[in-house]
Amino acid sequence: MKRVFLALAAIIINTFLFSCTNETVSEMDQLYGSYDTEGDDADPPPPPPEG
Repeated sequence: MKRVFLALAAIIINTFLFSCTNETVSEMDQLYGSYDTEGDDADPPPPPPEG
């Protein structure tokens, strides 16, 4: 009986982890956009001059 209760409790608690909105992952990714900085765009800057 204890295992049945724990299984049901786990299922019920798991239902609270699901989102109620219909937003897709791509819409959420727009919130956390990344911006390229110097050297991050596969075109690294030239090395500094020696001297």
